[in-house]
Amino acid sequence: MTAISKLIAAGLLLAGLSACQAEGPTPQASSNFIKVNFDGQTRTYTNASLSEGRLGSLSSYIISGGNAAGDDLSIAVFATKAGTYPYRQDVNSYRDASQVEYKTGGEVYNNYKALLCPTSAGYYSTVGQVVVTEYVPGQRVRGTFAGALLNPNDPDECSKQGKPFSGEFYWVKP
Repeated sequence: MTAISKLIAAGLLLAGLSACQAEGPTPQASSNFIKVNFDGQTRTYTNASLSEGRLGSLSSYIISGGNAAGDDLSIAVFATKAGTYPYRQDVNSYRDASQVEYKTGGEVYNNYKALLCPTSAGYYSTVGQVVVTEYVPGQRVRGTFAGALLNPNDPDECSKQGKPFSGEFYWVKP
């Protein structure tokens, strides 16, 4: 190998290393997580998983973590790429939206519920969003979420008062 060839090879190697460092280190499977702050309490699930699906023309991916004993979090994004996805505000539309379900302390919380009020009834969703900063189908997903969650079994079926909810998630294929 000539001196020029060695310099070119070294330059390519350094450029490749720089590109990897700009993206950050590649986490191991054990670093998959969802960190959630709900109603003033912080919890980290270290068993995050990614599910991807399609129903007709609707594509989605779901980041979830927790256990089968009723302590888990599912964040659904109805899209096929990274971006900002507000909580689904329209019961009839799933396009470019998100939806959250959190089971904790024997209760189920969602970003939505059915209001059953004397003067009005219907679908209601809090304001919030899921921001997906990185999504490579089947390989990696990273992002944050924030808003408020409602207890659909609240005795006050007219209540629009949610509990604060925020956090971050990361999943990489093992």
